[in-house]
Amino acid sequence: MGLASDRLLLWGIAFELAFAAAIVTVPPLQAIFGTALPDPAMLAILIAFPLLVWAPDELRRAVLRRTGRH
Repeated sequence: MGLASDRLLLWGIAFELAFAAAIVTVPPLQAIFGTALPDPAMLAILIAFPLLVWAPDELRRAVLRRTGRH
């Protein structure tokens, strides 16, 4: 399956990201959920984590595809 083959999954991910962003940036939601916008240094660290999880998995998949093992 390709990355864009499951549109429902992509919409779910988009909604999750938008909702998480709203919880930490919209003042009424911040009050309800007890959140605050992280400082820029923390955001820089947080941005790296998805790549640290995704990249090794994609590398493993590429190796498996190349060697013919599934």
